[in-house]
Amino acid sequence: MLLYLKKIAALGFLLFIALWVVGVIRGFTLEYPPPPPAPLLSLASEREYVNPSNSNYAQSNMKQLGLATWPLILDKPDVERILIDDKRAFLTTGTTAFKDDEAKIRAAIAEQKGRYFADRQSGIEPARRWTVEVGVHPDKFDALVENLRGIGKLATFAVEKKDRTNEFRKLHAQRQSLKKHLESITKLREGKNPSLEDSLKLEQKILDIEKELQGLGVQFGELLGDESYYHVQVTLVEYQPGDRRDHTFTIGQRIGSGFMWALTWWLGAAAALAIAAATCVSIRVLRQKSA
Repeated sequence: MLLYLKKIAALGFLLFIALWVVGVIRGFTLEYPPPPPAPLLSLASEREYVNPSNSNYAQSNMKQLGLATWPLILDKPDVERILIDDKRAFLTTGTTAFKDDEAKIRAAIAEQKGRYFADRQSGIEPARRWTVEVGVHPDKFDALVENLRGIGKLATFAVEKKDRTNEFRKLHAQRQSLKKHLESITKLREGKNPSLEDSLKLEQKILDIEKELQGLGVQFGELLGDESYYHVQVTLVEYQPGDRRDHTFTIGQRIGSGFMWALTWWLGAAAALAIAAATCVSIRVLRQKSA
């Protein structure tokens, strides 16, 4: 019996050593940080904190040109001098200190007076993920991006700049065409005495054109509004430390991390075996009493 117990103890010890070795090796296979998602714009459809019609991402050169506010400039020749651009940054950052780095990101956004458009968290520790989408004044865009690049372990970084001048000019041409159409219909209505049916048709046509002009006005407001923003989206991804490229993780920490991982699994296996053995013994005792 004693020999049998010694063999069980030796087997248990060797199993623990094997798990410890596996735990240390496992640290070299951990992803650091996990594969980041592709730059997302999907959050734009989930914004909760701002009406998209009031969130202007573009920046124009109207102030540099000394032009008036956008509703007054649309009918003047200076409108051809307006240039519009849009700038967006996408960052993915890995971290082992999720809460601390989340607080740093929020502090950086607050420092540059960023405006939250979306805020989404998912996952559970130690695999949490947080994606935040903010708008920031164009003058503060570079400073915010630079601050965010220094938080955690930067995994991906991209900046996109888009010239939206052609988009603006197409809208302006469409507006001019609608206004001319509206003028011609108004003249028809004010001409000869039309029949009641023709008057109603002309009135409905005028209402339709005015509705289209209002829709264009909203789009112009998004491009030329007084409150301009550039877009910044940052994703914070939590990961487990210990990858071979993680130079801050020492050999002693790797051994200790492997020990704790092995101990957890070894105790779990021991508990499972103990429960199984106790179950077998209990069943055998009950059968003996029955007999």
